[in-house]
Amino acid sequence: MEQSKFIRTLQKLSKAQKLRYLEFLQSPYFNKNEDIRNFAELVFKGDIPLIKEKLFAKLYPGKPYDVRRIPDLMYKSLRLLEEFLSEEMYSGQVWERKLNLLGYIRVNELDDLYGVVEREIHELSSKKELRNSNYFYEEFMYQSEADKIYLDQARIKVDENLQNKVDQLDLFYLSAKLRDSCEMMDRKRILATDYEFHLLDNLIEAVHENLERYTNYPAISIYFRVLLMLREPENVEHFNILKAEVSQNIQLFARDEQRSLYGYLQNYCIRKVNSGGYEFYRELLNIYRYMIDIKLMDADNKNLQWDLKNMVSVALRLGENNWTFKIIHKLKNELPDDLRENAYTYNLANYYYETKEYKKATKLLQSVDFKDVYYNLDSKSMLLKIYFEQDEEEAFYALVTTFKAYLTRNKLISADRYVTYNNLLKFARNIFTFKIMLPYQRRHHRNKINALKQKLIETKNVVNLNWLLKEMDELLKEKSEK
Repeated sequence: MEQSKFIRTLQKLSKAQKLRYLEFLQSPYFNKNEDIRNFAELVFKGDIPLIKEKLFAKLYPGKPYDVRRIPDLMYKSLRLLEEFLSEEMYSGQVWERKLNLLGYIRVNELDDLYGVVEREIHELSSKKELRNSNYFYEEFMYQSEADKIYLDQARIKVDENLQNKVDQLDLFYLSAKLRDSCEMMDRKRILATDYEFHLLDNLIEAVHENLERYTNYPAISIYFRVLLMLREPENVEHFNILKAEVSQNIQLFARDEQRSLYGYLQNYCIRKVNSGGYEFYRELLNIYRYMIDIKLMDADNKNLQWDLKNMVSVALRLGENNWTFKIIHKLKNELPDDLRENAYTYNLANYYYETKEYKKATKLLQSVDFKDVYYNLDSKSMLLKIYFEQDEEEAFYALVTTFKAYLTRNKLISADRYVTYNNLLKFARNIFTFKIMLPYQRRHHRNKINALKQKLIETKNVVNLNWLLKEMDELLKEKSEK
């Protein structure tokens, strides 16, 4: 019974939500069944085990057990819970409630209320701060209702509702179509999904031909730029224009959409870096810093742990050590409780590794059981680099063995990720073999080291590739100096 949808959903509600649900059940407008109210209260109290027979005996003392009664109460309670959750959501949608009220007034010919409600809708619209696709949709819905009222009144006069309705529909369609096309194009890179972009070329051409007009609608012009940036990544001008437009108009979008827009800029920088455009490291860090400034790196950011991880790596690469140390501690409490220890420990260990404080990094990495697969892989990789750079032969080879076993046994590691980390182990072990040789021994293996380096360059999917190449260059540099 505890695994029923009703019980599982109840357990996820806050205490305040549970109390409001009980109040909802006590309202005869929504529920006239007293048994359902009593059943819900009994479940909330938790005085007795959630066993059907015991619940029945408590609700119906002295009556013979009816095997269908409790399941029936649970089913009806679940339906009412769904109604309650809908009401919870709808109660906060003031504008939508007023618009639906306007439609009710029209259908039921309650004309005395029309002027009052219309003024309330105009007042609510004037206070809206966002200008995203949802805004244009809401305006389209209002103009549609206004046009229906005009038709019902059968007035023969010039009316702007129809034109306004079509204009708002155009703005909604363009903004939503461009936004979703950007998302489709972005997902296509990650998931290798073959999306079909119907009418997109026509829309891009239409916006391009009327760009001066649509610049006044950032929900259109910004996603137009995102599309161009995704389609023509070699043209950096698209990135620069988009970055400026987003910065100037970010307040017109909801918080989740703000993060999404900066996500496009981040991913562009990352792709540029991966293709050798290392100057985009600075661009990427500036984007992260601006997101911190406008409070997008907070507890509401579902990707905060990964944004923080990437940001720390980029900042350390750029030598921003003091700033990095401060930001790790500043954002620590913004991380979710169940992720905080892993994320904070890993990033602080990364800071100590990059600043050559190997003992502190090692102590941190060994003090925490990294439950997340990605943290586990990267923490082991960091330890591997520490043992390598410190010439800790016994620890290095022991970790290679346990790391290999972890890769083999963990079923959550994808095939592609297995290959990248297995290649790291293979090349690191081979390079380390040369590193721990005596100098005179290494001189006899110069050709083998060069051959290994060439093989590394030709091998695809190697994590920490730049680090491996750097370590090999150090060995080859030593031989050149000899």
